[in-house]
Amino acid sequence: MKTLFLIISLTLIAAAYIASRYIRKEQESNVGNKLLQLIRKFDSWQMMR
Repeated sequence: MKTLFLIISLTLIAAAYIASRYIRKEQESNVGNKLLQLIRKFDSWQMMR
């Protein structure tokens, strides 16, 4: 019984860790994409002037 509980809790902890890493990676790439879009808009505005 104790080993079953230990296995289940370790599995849950590993799943939470993997999910948090994946979410953090997605947020970082999303922030990078938004920054690139802002830079492109600024460049196009400079060209129009």
